[in-house]
Amino acid sequence: MTKMFNALAITGVLLLSQAVLAQNVSIRGVRLSGSGCDAATASAVTTADGKTLSVLFDNYIAEIGQGSANPQLTSLKKDCHVLIDVDVPFGYQDALNQTEYRGFAALPKSAYGLHRFTQIIPGAPVASMKEAQLFGSLNSNYSVIVSTKPGREVYSQCNNKFQTIDLFSQLQLAYLPNTSDRSIAMLNLDTVDTGVNSRFKLIWRKCK
Repeated sequence: MTKMFNALAITGVLLLSQAVLAQNVSIRGVRLSGSGCDAATASAVTTADGKTLSVLFDNYIAEIGQGSANPQLTSLKKDCHVLIDVDVPFGYQDALNQTEYRGFAALPKSAYGLHRFTQIIPGAPVASMKEAQLFGSLNSNYSVIVSTKPGREVYSQCNNKFQTIDLFSQLQLAYLPNTSDRSIAMLNLDTVDTGVNSRFKLIWRKCK
């Protein structure tokens, strides 16, 4: 199978009541870890203003079955932690309002896939989690969207200037029980046509 070069573009959209605050909000850096995005197969670039982050994946692909890189396996998991270090102005809290992951699935009838996504905000009491369940026969793009209704956002602790937001994703593949068809099955964290596979929106408020 031809290896594809995948791009994760993460854009922070800052919804602020004071224009001056936007100048003080920035992404300080990003760290990547996991079987789908280790240092050798992924890289991150932040724009000069610290507002936009791009992560480039070279190998965030899970595949099993005949003709794949793992022909003997009947199940496989790949995962990735994108740890985003953010500067939060004093007296403010932040929350993730919406995150969208896009992927591509090629599954025979004998296989199924899961794309799990969890977002963790420092100091927040709960983590947001969602998953897409994918069943063959399938050969198309898909998306996972985690959104929060107005008034139900989970905010970080107050006055925690340096924060790390953890965006964790996992791709899981397996064959259905009692099936003998081991045709190749594949999940890829990337829409094939655009290459943009994740967005998140940050919102802010004054500490209460």
